[in-house]
Amino acid sequence: MFSGHSGVGKSTLINAISPGLNLKTAAVSEQHRQGQHTTTFAEMFVIETEPESYIIDTPGIKGFGVVDFEDNEVGNYFREFFALKHLCKFNNCLHVNEPKCAVKEALENGEIAPSRYRSYLQILAGEEESYRTNTYDL
Repeated sequence: MFSGHSGVGKSTLINAISPGLNLKTAAVSEQHRQGQHTTTFAEMFVIETEPESYIIDTPGIKGFGVVDFEDNEVGNYFREFFALKHLCKFNNCLHVNEPKCAVKEALENGEIAPSRYRSYLQILAGEEESYRTNTYDL
């Protein structure tokens, strides 16, 4: 089953796995710079594999929250942060304002995607309404 935020490419990915399904997709929105909502209900499909397999395409969800995570645990769920955290000066580094932070250094060197770091900061801040960006507001 593929599940995730609205417009992230779940149906597109399923089409790549099984092109014969030809699921409806839409181009990335120029205004929001994100995918558009096209799947309106969950549906299971047989995919051409041996043995026979099934896949479920689901409508996107508006938000996905984390429950019972301490701030110092969130970085452990970003694999690129986790791989670097042992290089930070402080073992309880939140990768925000601390000096000699390996994650921030990797971000500045282009080794970590800015979008991943923004997502991390949004989770720390509890920002649930910021998953869409209107380019007219930039």
